[in-house]
Amino acid sequence: MSPLARILAVVAALAGIVVGLAGLVRAAALAADDRVVWGMPQWWDDLVDGSTSWVVALAAAAVTVAAVAYLIVALRQLAPPRAPATFEVGDARVKVAALERLVATRLAADISRLAPLRVRVTWAGEGWDVSALVDAPANDLAGLRDLAVRVAGAELSRATGGALAGLDLEVRRFVGPAA
Repeated sequence: MSPLARILAVVAALAGIVVGLAGLVRAAALAADDRVVWGMPQWWDDLVDGSTSWVVALAAAAVTVAAVAYLIVALRQLAPPRAPATFEVGDARVKVAALERLVATRLAADISRLAPLRVRVTWAGEGWDVSALVDAPANDLAGLRDLAVRVAGAELSRATGGALAGLDLEVRRFVGPAA
């Protein structure tokens, strides 16, 4: 989340809390005593009566712009972040999909009975981050992960010169008999 999005989210949350609490206090005061009269402010009467005051129009426009901005920020938070389609490796541009296929192929070739179903490769700032969904043999998962780290790290280092920052190995199902 960008700093601007965080600031907008905090402002929206604080504004919502203030408006909600004001409405709660008003409702509680009106419900507590029938003699309490809490009239609406003059700007609300101007807005409801259809006054053409430029102040009311300006306030309505500002609230509309803020609502649209908050809606856009909220929708952007729902969408998963998009990884760049290519990375700069030296003077060359490498497609992420090519790196993912490269790592998946090497994992399948170097580790017996391991079947990578999906491999995601992203740049984590200090190195490559690999997430793999695999079908794996049901024995020695710790050793299997260590071997996968060595294989993926060596392949990414050879191909891009970057180190492996982390490997997330998710086993979808076990294949073959357990030893």
